[in-house]
Amino acid sequence: MPVARDMLEGEAYWGRIRPIKLRLYIIEGIIVAALGIVFVFVYSNFQTSPFYISIDRLIWFLLIMFLVIELESFVFRIMQLRIARTFSTKHLMTTTSIRKALVIIIIAVIALAAFAVPSSVQGIEDAYSVRGTATPTEPAKFLPGDPLGLSKIKSITFHPSVPVEVYIVSEYDFIHNIGDWASLRGAALNENKSITSDATIPVTITTHEYLYVVVDPTGGMAGNLTSVAYRLNSVLSSTLTAFVPLMAIVFIIANGAWTAYLFPLSRKYACRSIYK
Repeated sequence: MPVARDMLEGEAYWGRIRPIKLRLYIIEGIIVAALGIVFVFVYSNFQTSPFYISIDRLIWFLLIMFLVIELESFVFRIMQLRIARTFSTKHLMTTTSIRKALVIIIIAVIALAAFAVPSSVQGIEDAYSVRGTATPTEPAKFLPGDPLGLSKIKSITFHPSVPVEVYIVSEYDFIHNIGDWASLRGAALNENKSITSDATIPVTITTHEYLYVVVDPTGGMAGNLTSVAYRLNSVLSSTLTAFVPLMAIVFIIANGAWTAYLFPLSRKYACRSIYK
């Protein structure tokens, strides 16, 4: 009778915990959805043409919320282990939690290696970088960053075959001053306009709008045949290179400690469990 009574009491406590856990997760889900919409459409400089929706702040928020939810799951699991009345149930709970923790650790290690190791970051930035050629009749058109705000073009490297005049102008100035080389020169965003050898020019524009690389035939030695090769040098957002590695370390520590706590318990419960 005492054993049956303990089992019934355990089921009663279990029945109270599950609705609390479910309600808490529902509330947090609503908070995540509501604040996620705010971050995306209010604080991300959202625009449709050209499309741009920065998810930097959203990544911060989601990772922090995921950490909070995970820590809550640790607490609920500890409560469930105390309520469970059979060693088989406890063993199954601990092994399941350890596997989940190990999966999260593996994902965090991959993220840490991708965004914290300089060679890996450089490789990703090189993949984002674009090469091309601009001529007086075929200017190069580009955006200063990706549509999600996870990378931006920090500079343009020019490789001229002959000395040239190169202007980086906005789409508005380009459209309204086509063929007017004096006006395009005056509207250029770059200070160094005369390129005589390989040169890297920084891109400092902060808005998400189309830019043009325009080659002035009046300032080149070959006229309309003047061309210049270029490379758009991209850099990853600090969210990816600083915050994500930091949170990856936090997740590794949290799940490593959780695994260290559960492992001896799992071995203890395995001795008297029907699950092996």
